[in-house]
Amino acid sequence: MREVHYDVYEVFVQREILAHHVHVGSVVAPSPELALQVARENFLRRERGVNIWVVLQQSIHQTSYEDTDLLANQVLDKSYREVSGYSENAQKWKQFKERAITVEDLVNDIKS
Repeated sequence: MREVHYDVYEVFVQREILAHHVHVGSVVAPSPELALQVARENFLRRERGVNIWVVLQQSIHQTSYEDTDLLANQVLDKSYREVSGYSENAQKWKQFKERAITVEDLVNDIKS
C-alpha cells in the first residue's frame, strides 16, 4: 500500500471579475487539482465566484512580526491622508465662494 502525502493549500476566491482575490481559508489535499475541487466544494457551494486559487501554504513567504522596520515606513510624512487635515476645508470653501464671481456679476459686466 502506497502512502499518500497531503499538503495544506490556502484558498483565494474572486467573487466578481473586477474584484480582488480574497483569502477564504485552507484545505488539505494530495494535489493542486484535488485542492481546487475541495476548495470549490467548501467555499463556492453556496456563494457565487468567478475564479479560485489554491496555493501551497509552504510556498507563501511572509514577513516576521518582529521585523517592524520593513512595514513601518515612518520616513514619509503621510499626514495628508488623515481625516484631521480636512476639518478646515468647509471654512476655506466658504471663503472662496464669498470671493467668487457669480454669473449675475458677469452678465452685469457684459451689459455695462
